[in-house]
Amino acid sequence: MYFRLLFIGLLCATTPTLAATQAIPTETIRIQRPKAQQFPLLNEGFNRDTSLEDALDDMLADEPPLPKLEVLYDEGILPEAVRATRATLMKIARSGDVSALGPFFAKQERQPELSFTPVRDPVRFLKDSSGDGEGLEILAILLDIAEAGYLRLNEGTDEETYIWPYFAHYPLHDLTPPQKVEMYQIVTAADYFQMLDYGAWTFYRLGISKDGDVQSFIAGD
Repeated sequence: MYFRLLFIGLLCATTPTLAATQAIPTETIRIQRPKAQQFPLLNEGFNRDTSLEDALDDMLADEPPLPKLEVLYDEGILPEAVRATRATLMKIARSGDVSALGPFFAKQERQPELSFTPVRDPVRFLKDSSGDGEGLEILAILLDIAEAGYLRLNEGTDEETYIWPYFAHYPLHDLTPPQKVEMYQIVTAADYFQMLDYGAWTFYRLGISKDGDVQSFIAGD
């Protein structure tokens, strides 16, 4: 009995060593470097001394710049329905009665977009959005915007829309000094530099469909 236990103990003590020295079959996998012909876009104008970011900048630099939209000021070329809606909005703005916008909007099949979330009471929303709490500041903004230059989008289609001010769809970094003066009648220089950093116009803009419906009067992006 004693010798049997001793033999079992010696066997257990030597088993890990035997397992450690046992050869384990392995397989070598060789990874082949892809050939440059497989990636022609990166092969053109790209070498080991060029970073990926520089290579992408070079490729994008070859693309033509986006065309600028024509800025319009002549209200005489506006469709009659658009001209009438703009005139009514400006009249309401000058009256100082923001509540008059309620029945005017109610005549439309669809309420204009005033926020990125649903608005049940347009007049109450505009008053709450106004710094004075009565909607007078909002009316002043509406008037300033409606008097600025505008753009015509999707011309000749069912989605043809007129946008005030044109800064809403214009490259802000390309504004000329006279255009900046026009813009500063609507926003401050601080607002402009913030939007320049953001990369888009984030102040109020007005959109009117070719049929004369107010599609939007909204701020943000």
